[in-house]
Amino acid sequence: MSRSPHQTPQGPLRILSSFCPTDLHEGIEGDLVEKYDDDVTLYGHKRATRRLWWNVIRFVRPSIILRNKFTIELIAAAMIRNYLTVAFRNVIKNKIFSSINIFGLSIGLAACLLILQFVMYELSYDKFHDKADRIYRVTNDRFQHGKLIQHGTIMYPTIGPAMAQDFPEVEQYSRLMPVGEINVKVDGRFYRGDNCHFADDHFFSIFSFPLLAGTTAEVLKGRYKIVLTESTARKYFQLTDKNYTSILGKYVYWGLDANPYIVSGVCSDVPENSHIQFNALVSYETLITPEQHGADDSWTWSDMRHYLLLKPGVSYKMLESKFEKFAERHFQGDKISGSVEKFYLQPLKDAHLYSDYEYDIAKTASGKAVWSMIIVAAFILLIAYINYINLTTSKAIERAKEVGLRKVMGAAKGQLVKQFIIESSIISLCAFLFGLLLTALLQSPFNKIVGSTLSPLKVISNTESNTLVVITAVMVFGVILSGFYPAFILSSYQPITVLKGKFQRSSRGNILRKGLVIFQFMASAALITGTLIVSRQLKYMNNADLGINLKNTMIVEAPENTAWDSTFIQRVESYLHELSTLPDVVSSSSSNRIPGTRLGRAFNIRLDDQPDDTKVTMSFMGVDYHFFDTYNLSVLSGRKFIAGDHNTDMDKVENIVLNVSAINLLGIKNAEEAIGKKISFWDRSWTIVGVFSNFHQEALMKPLEPLLFLPSYSTGSRTSIKIKPGNTESAIAAIERTYNKFFPSNSFEYFFLEDFYQRQYNDDQRFGKVVNIFAVLAIIISCLGLIGLSSYTAVQRTKEIGIRKVLGASTTGIVSLLSMDFLKLILIASLLALPISYFALDNWLQSYAYRIPLAWVMFALPVLSIMVIAGLTMSVQIIRTAATNPADTLKCE
Repeated sequence: MSRSPHQTPQGPLRILSSFCPTDLHEGIEGDLVEKYDDDVTLYGHKRATRRLWWNVIRFVRPSIILRNKFTIELIAAAMIRNYLTVAFRNVIKNKIFSSINIFGLSIGLAACLLILQFVMYELSYDKFHDKADRIYRVTNDRFQHGKLIQHGTIMYPTIGPAMAQDFPEVEQYSRLMPVGEINVKVDGRFYRGDNCHFADDHFFSIFSFPLLAGTTAEVLKGRYKIVLTESTARKYFQLTDKNYTSILGKYVYWGLDANPYIVSGVCSDVPENSHIQFNALVSYETLITPEQHGADDSWTWSDMRHYLLLKPGVSYKMLESKFEKFAERHFQGDKISGSVEKFYLQPLKDAHLYSDYEYDIAKTASGKAVWSMIIVAAFILLIAYINYINLTTSKAIERAKEVGLRKVMGAAKGQLVKQFIIESSIISLCAFLFGLLLTALLQSPFNKIVGSTLSPLKVISNTESNTLVVITAVMVFGVILSGFYPAFILSSYQPITVLKGKFQRSSRGNILRKGLVIFQFMASAALITGTLIVSRQLKYMNNADLGINLKNTMIVEAPENTAWDSTFIQRVESYLHELSTLPDVVSSSSSNRIPGTRLGRAFNIRLDDQPDDTKVTMSFMGVDYHFFDTYNLSVLSGRKFIAGDHNTDMDKVENIVLNVSAINLLGIKNAEEAIGKKISFWDRSWTIVGVFSNFHQEALMKPLEPLLFLPSYSTGSRTSIKIKPGNTESAIAAIERTYNKFFPSNSFEYFFLEDFYQRQYNDDQRFGKVVNIFAVLAIIISCLGLIGLSSYTAVQRTKEIGIRKVLGASTTGIVSLLSMDFLKLILIASLLALPISYFALDNWLQSYAYRIPLAWVMFALPVLSIMVIAGLTMSVQIIRTAATNPADTLKCE
């Protein structure tokens, strides 16, 4: 065998020698080496080596190859490498087409990833508890005369213990009573604003808040025990390490209570995705003094929240069905509490997203909004992948000859499918990587919108959320959705047809493509409609007349270290009087509640001359006699409170004021008739001295309430101060000096009432902003697809356009002709979106007691907007094609 002047690669020749007989091998090898030398001269070493491999594989018998695993792997690797090479070449060759696809997909994926982060985080609430699937909270409805008067989680101390005793299905129970913000003193230092609950000694046995110091059974057992979270413990005791056992037994003083609270335990900081939030827990036994132990057995004191841990395998619905007899047994209809009680169980995992309860301590969000965002994410992702499908199949005419030639050269359909799937995977991978970059860039602004501190790593690392699985599934689904259909379409072309230049599209393919375009713009129109109506509703609520003046109202927190005594009312009055002398203060008032907060309720109210079975329920507020002037409330009959209505001894207070809803509830015909009437509640008789106009104490999601005003002062009352606009900073400074004069050694903290009141709309405003942003993204993605499709249509009809121009057609007429098909599809899409939008938005608006009416204009505007946007998007490409010289398009004919 002659030697080659070039260094022949030995790998292919060794493969050949292992399969061929010696005599045959030598002859073939000589020919191959000679061919290799010629190829090196013509093409160079790299290409000559590839041709040598191919020639070796051709000579080796297939039956022998199939018996050799190494050779099969070698061929498979070569084929995959070839697929990748061709795929990258096609992506680079069609730069504009690939850019539109990648950019559109990346926007869709980034939007989807941002929404998925938020949604998966919201769905992860409370799942970190080891026994989460067996923990339920007790809820109840209270009825008077068949009317629902309370729907909440607040109830009597006896409910949990009684249910544990009556039902063997209950393994354990726990009681919570929220305190709100506590003011503590530690080693002479004051701390204010930490959130606290009274909790019984079963709390840590049910919930998985790990203890870092102390024992589960003992930390909340006994009186004056307090458990701190680790960050609170570090703050109170200036800890620089994690030696939390060193602070066990140390004292914390709460407010003006002379009894020290013993630090009995330290637990991990409460996760953000817990519906129960706290910085400290105080033992439940501290709440009930030995002298008041009867309160612990009360069926009327309604301040507790109850959680049940059910035994494994227990159906909570089956247990819940027994509660009707439980209520009848313990409440005897309405004899005990004055109302008919109905009890229910809510799974712990639903406490965050599905809570419409009054007096709820849960950190809540709207389940409807969360699932709506999932739908928005799905729409955007589908729009992005539909773009890819449409654009890829629309390029089919350019790939048809390539497919025909490949088939003539022996390529099988399966090989072509693999080729196009790999191309789709490459584009999807590039889009995914670019989408991750976009997600990182948009993460901070998105977090501001949703009011959270999300990050992809944070959500993925949460094992309960399964985010990584979901993201992977979305990616795989996208590749399958966007790759398989174009791959099968492109690989199905008949070579004899396409190589003769007689390639035509099937009617089924055109119908599918039109259907996909309709879906795209239907989703876009629905999102635009949703954006418009959500923004209209929010604007309506922000501008609605609440019946009370909240503007320029500053709220100063109550002094935390001032005790109640016989001089307290006089001190507050002097404080309010001096405030009124400040040049930037218009008026001021003291009240135990402010607008925007949930009020307490008084039950079993009736007119003195009415029978007992006419009892009703009202919300009540303790206010001073400046309150009605400070908030510009209109008196309809009678008078406002005066200084003489107040007394340090509440047993001597007898005058009250009602609003219009309250007198209507009592059956009084008009405001004038109400004055002087006596009503009974709290085992006393009271006199109505005034009737005031209604106002919205809470957000417009809720109806107007019957309100009862009591003349009272309390150490926990906030001060409402109406200030003149324009000099806010100087007004705050002067108010702070006055506050410090009357309440020294108390911290001065304030906020503005308008901002506080608007917090009730936070969920809706967040939802509205998210829908706005992603509606714009949906339009951008749809328009990118429309650019590609209009370009394809124009190219396909180039010869038709040339003939029409030769016959005298104008550019305007041709543009109208080419645009009309798409505009018809978009009009159909918009019309299909109308009933979907109407149903969804009407359902969303049902949660508001006061809402905008759904007018036809709100649905017509999105349709018009979509048509205009689509028309402008298509016009550039179509005008350019229509302006082409027909001589250039028809010369080859």
